[in-house]
Amino acid sequence: MFAPNKKIIVLLVLVFASFVMFTCSKSDDIGDIIIENPEPEEPEEPEAPVIVVDPNNLVTINTSSVVGQLYNFWSTRPMVNQTRFASSSFRSSLDPIKSYVKSYNMVRVLGGRTDNLNDFYKGVDGSGNIITDFSGLLSSMRGFMQTGFKPRIVLDNVPWEMNAVKEVNTYGNTNPPDDYNIWRQYINAFLQTLITEFGMNEVKTWRFRVATEPNYSPQHWNGTKEEFFKHYDITVDEVLKVIPDAIIGPGNNLTEGVATYTTEIIDHCANGTNYATGETGTKMDFFCFSYYEKMDENKVRLPETVQAFRAKLNSYPQFSNIPFDIQEFGILRDENRVRGVSLTDATEFGASWYARIADLAYENRITEIYDWGQEIESSDLPQGRRNVTEMFLKMEGGNRLEAIESLSGHAGVIPVVKGDIIYLLVYNHNTTRTSTSKRTLYPQLEGGIIAGGTTWRMNEWTVDKTHGIMMHELYKDVRAAGVGEKTNGRIYGNRPSDRFEDGWKNVLNANLSKYTQLAELPQTISGSLIKKVEGKLTLEVDLEPHSVKLIELIPQ
Repeated sequence: MFAPNKKIIVLLVLVFASFVMFTCSKSDDIGDIIIENPEPEEPEEPEAPVIVVDPNNLVTINTSSVVGQLYNFWSTRPMVNQTRFASSSFRSSLDPIKSYVKSYNMVRVLGGRTDNLNDFYKGVDGSGNIITDFSGLLSSMRGFMQTGFKPRIVLDNVPWEMNAVKEVNTYGNTNPPDDYNIWRQYINAFLQTLITEFGMNEVKTWRFRVATEPNYSPQHWNGTKEEFFKHYDITVDEVLKVIPDAIIGPGNNLTEGVATYTTEIIDHCANGTNYATGETGTKMDFFCFSYYEKMDENKVRLPETVQAFRAKLNSYPQFSNIPFDIQEFGILRDENRVRGVSLTDATEFGASWYARIADLAYENRITEIYDWGQEIESSDLPQGRRNVTEMFLKMEGGNRLEAIESLSGHAGVIPVVKGDIIYLLVYNHNTTRTSTSKRTLYPQLEGGIIAGGTTWRMNEWTVDKTHGIMMHELYKDVRAAGVGEKTNGRIYGNRPSDRFEDGWKNVLNANLSKYTQLAELPQTISGSLIKKVEGKLTLEVDLEPHSVKLIELIPQ
């Protein structure tokens, strides 16, 4: 085998070393080392997930078709005891609700109450002229006007002293006045007092409602249907003498089975003989009714409730487009047929029900829904429904888009475009609290707005049993603390006192920070990128049995 010569090997090593030294010495002649910086890569487009759409749960949203505005229907509260506005501490307690409450509807402000508040009418003098003392009215109204809310006035109960025979019904004096001349004087003096204090330009912007549930006899009106029509006509006539362009309408019609009549008041205002003027018809600037759900009935009654009223209003051109309101509203009973003081359900059930009602309200052109309150008793904590209102506030003022679907049950999507942002309020409601019927909806967006871009950033907020609800935790803690429970009391209303003895407040206050965190509307998706496929943006939205989600889509 060939063996290399040692001299040759040494020579080769010396040559290689010289080459390396030469190369290193030349590096000084090259200058600074050039480092190439490649162009930053564009972020990859998000992969469009493969979504297999269930056609039975498909909601097609045409972003080129606007069907109306997402108007504010939720910002008026009824108020039975207006004297509280005279208290500065009470006025301050209302500050947290000012983001979503704008007006108050003052009920039984004229007197005739079982608590004897608002006792402004003091009888007549020897000449038949009325004697009044409106100092209490002014004290309440001055305080109210400091809040910045807008007042609405209900001209309902007749003062006790206007009836020779005093008959106490559920809500006080519900009889017509014995002498309509006295009643006219009182209405006139009441309005003049307000105008003198606050000015005609202000007062004429307030709404005036004549009576409360006048078709609920004798609880709210202890007279016949025709006697109420007469009462309405005379009251309207006197109001118009003082405020010629007053905004005025009849009391909210009861919609329960005990109602003594339904749409006849609309006919009377359209073509009946006016009891005050002898002319045809009576001024009616708005029409309203009461709507209370009962959980034990396992249904949503709103479509059947509004049908006759909507059809009758539509039959008269002068009334087809006037405001059509629900001026009392809530969930009157729980699943055990228990009422309590609560007028709503404070859990995810109430939240999903509220979303369903909102969808139906827009569909039936309901203008406003007066709300008794959306907070938990003895706190500012939002109940589930309040968090749905927070979703509405994000969408308010946007344009509602056409949604085409054939969904069964009580599920749906309210699509809205506001600026260049698209909002989808997606909900699933079941009429029993114990329902396990989860659901997946498939909103599919197409049309003009979607055509403009490929990628969208998505945010999502959720209300369901484990998101934005604190009542379950409160109930668990109250029971663990050994507080007495009224097993025959209303469950999960917005007033825990319906269900528990006084100790529940101690538990609430001791754990307030925890409940505050649980009650906040949580954001469940932040900044997720989604991509259009074949000209459409398709989402897959999983919903618990009682669930509301707000999805925000921002073009990228």
